[in-house]
Amino acid sequence: MKLISTWQTERLVIRPLKGTDAEFILTLLNEPEFIKQIADKQVRTIDNAVNYIETGPQMQYRHYDLGLMLMVRKQDGKPIGLMGLLKRDFLDHPDIGYALSNVYTGQGYAIEAAHSLMERVAQCTRLTRLSAICNPSNAASLTLLDKLGFIEQGIIELPDDGQPVVLLETFVVRDGRG
Repeated sequence: MKLISTWQTERLVIRPLKGTDAEFILTLLNEPEFIKQIADKQVRTIDNAVNYIETGPQMQYRHYDLGLMLMVRKQDGKPIGLMGLLKRDFLDHPDIGYALSNVYTGQGYAIEAAHSLMERVAQCTRLTRLSAICNPSNAASLTLLDKLGFIEQGIIELPDDGQPVVLLETFVVRDGRG
């Protein structure tokens, strides 16, 4: 079983991003809450969104067998957000990343997908630790990371823009052990 493959949870299908997902990516990356809590990725056109998919998630799939995946609701096939692991040069371990379209927040989708991802990491990889970075003002995300077992390590500054973020880490749990 590969980490970058399609899998399902109770309510979601989680799959690799494709160029045909550009319309959803364009919408998600320009939601005010995404820009506030994550970043302004400067994705303003469908071509920008295709480029984001190709040079971000798809490049991570090829080089690291990691990357953001699309979360799709089973009940209606609607894309609702992103979930996955990212390799960042400034972190010691891959970090979990996620973003939900504002319409779908507060419904348990992120924790459902994140639990499933953590189980797959334990089954499909040899990773022993995971990181997470989070805007210090994003209380919902910090609560979700706490529920997943992430422990705050302190505040770091992002290398590209100096923005302060909370750094968290957790062990990958296999067979009841860390």
